[in-house]
Amino acid sequence: MSIYEYRKFTVWYVLKDVLFISLCSTIIAVVFMLVTSADISLKSYFEYFLIAQCMGLSIGLPCTFAFHFFKPAKPSSQLILVTLCVIFGSLLGSFLASRLVHHKFAGFEGQIHPQMIFVAIILGFIISFGFVVYEKYITFKLSANEEKLKRISLEKEKLNADLKLLQAQVEPHFLFNTLSNILSLLDHDAMTGKNMLENLTQYLRTSLIQSRKPANRLADEIDMIRAYLDIYKIRMGKRLAYEINIPENVLNIEIPPMILQPLVENAIKHGLEPKIEGGKISIKACRKEDILILEIADTGMGIKEKSGTGVGTGNIQKRLASLFGDRASLNFEDMTPAGLKAIVEIPCERDHSHHRG
Repeated sequence: MSIYEYRKFTVWYVLKDVLFISLCSTIIAVVFMLVTSADISLKSYFEYFLIAQCMGLSIGLPCTFAFHFFKPAKPSSQLILVTLCVIFGSLLGSFLASRLVHHKFAGFEGQIHPQMIFVAIILGFIISFGFVVYEKYITFKLSANEEKLKRISLEKEKLNADLKLLQAQVEPHFLFNTLSNILSLLDHDAMTGKNMLENLTQYLRTSLIQSRKPANRLADEIDMIRAYLDIYKIRMGKRLAYEINIPENVLNIEIPPMILQPLVENAIKHGLEPKIEGGKISIKACRKEDILILEIADTGMGIKEKSGTGVGTGNIQKRLASLFGDRASLNFEDMTPAGLKAIVEIPCERDHSHHRG
């Protein structure tokens, strides 16, 4: 593959090449004036500047156009093309310099000085090959970036698949158990069964909408969690109590879906249900600078869930890392005298404060 294949032949790229060549020629002019001239003055530098620009542009521009048009793929072809461009450019640049500048280095009375051609060829090869090496580096860097983007895309696709699997695992299990409770309640406590059915309808409606979006307002996620907890409160009775404390200033912040629900489910399933007397779940949120902090605490069994190795918590950690890198986290802390607290930290990248309802 040609090292220039990825570059489109546009006016912008040509201008960039001209600027690069002109800058190199300007530096070369300064060096040659300091080394070869006893007259260090603005007039002397201007003469060296014109000579260097004639040489540099006469070598660089043909090289740029030739590589863009011929696109040599083999190193041998690239070497031949560079050699031809350097020799042709050196002769052309020397001719132009001898016409524009009457200087001992450029020749007298329009004659081409052999020393100038020799120096132009040497510097032309050095700069041209440096340019080729730079282009190869850019190509390698672009290729590495493309591979990185592909890898990130595949990781996100896998995480989305894991999220759908998590939803497929959570929703049917929760749905079947709740429907069984409703059927049982309708026989001896129709009003309670009706309330549970209304909560289930609310939960499924919001869950269906929210879990399919890339991000949701915290307020919408809390509405879904509240319906979820109301269902469990009917199922567990006095064994479950909950408290939700979310300040107004964070309700419109957007968070990824299925962040809170698995943590609340873990608190109930592994913390409170195994405990004879049950317990309480507290959900809090606050904002510290540009970080949203969510806390889901329970007074259940505690330490057993600290590792967070379940499918739900593992998926949360992977998705947070993929979406926010090390700016987001999920950690667990022991509660005193019993229980566990899950702490989620998410950057506040989007705040739809204009949204109401």
